[in-house]
Amino acid sequence: MTGTTLALALAAGAALTTTALAPAAMRALRRLDVVDVPNHRSSHQQPTLRGGGVAVLAGVLLTAVVATALGADLPWTPLVGAVLLSLLGLADDLQGVGPITRFVAQAFAGAAVGSLLGDHLTALLGAVAVPVLVNAVNFMDGINGITGLTLAAWGAVVVVVAQAPATALLAALALGGALGFLPWNLPRARMFLGDSGSYLFGGLAAMALLTEQSAAGGWWWLLLLAPFVPYLADTGSTLVRRAARGERLTEAHREHLYQRLSRRPAWSHARVAGLWAGAALLSGAVAGALVRQNGMS
Repeated sequence: MTGTTLALALAAGAALTTTALAPAAMRALRRLDVVDVPNHRSSHQQPTLRGGGVAVLAGVLLTAVVATALGADLPWTPLVGAVLLSLLGLADDLQGVGPITRFVAQAFAGAAVGSLLGDHLTALLGAVAVPVLVNAVNFMDGINGITGLTLAAWGAVVVVVAQAPATALLAALALGGALGFLPWNLPRARMFLGDSGSYLFGGLAAMALLTEQSAAGGWWWLLLLAPFVPYLADTGSTLVRRAARGERLTEAHREHLYQRLSRRPAWSHARVAGLWAGAALLSGAVAGALVRQNGMS
């Protein structure tokens, strides 16, 4: 089986398995009463199950285990790192974890995986990239479908542009998990990803950066960030505005550009989510074209 064929098989397997396991995840979340009750800062109006990322986690893990049992060589070190981050998010979904504890755990996970994959520079990249990407995805996951569509776009781009086969496999799992969750989150949200899902997707993206840097070297890993430009720009500009006003950066709010746009009458969640995902695809395509034209090492 070629690398491309394996990546496509992983994406399809993760998508189908995630979708199939979603009803069981919903039943478990309902029994545990993991419900997001709307308040004045919410972008939804009805109580909705939170923590649906467990379906994605189960789908990705089961797909990876089956593929490994069938002889596929998967990058388990970064994958386990992403799984542990998802479990950290699940703990926050179920009972709450303090922001400092979450940040330290994220940085430690990134540094640990980076040191296992490469040298001290890779470990430093992990300590920075994991908290940045995990929290960017977490902050941006505030309307129906935005993370599912955007991470599907990221996964599709990275499967194509990655130099290291292991990086493409991680992206394929993220692509499949995102597509598999979308039917349960868009256009009507029957459950939200929660921190378990946003931490998993942000973790997979960050672990893909580390895998690419350790395998391809140089600055090629920067190309994998291109589809995240819309997320990073929205998150960064919002944090700067709030910091300038002296507001607590860890406090929930509705000031992101995507949130403000989604409150306009003509802009549904699906339309805004599609715009952000389209911007992610465009950013990835432009970056890829520039790299092919000018070269990068």
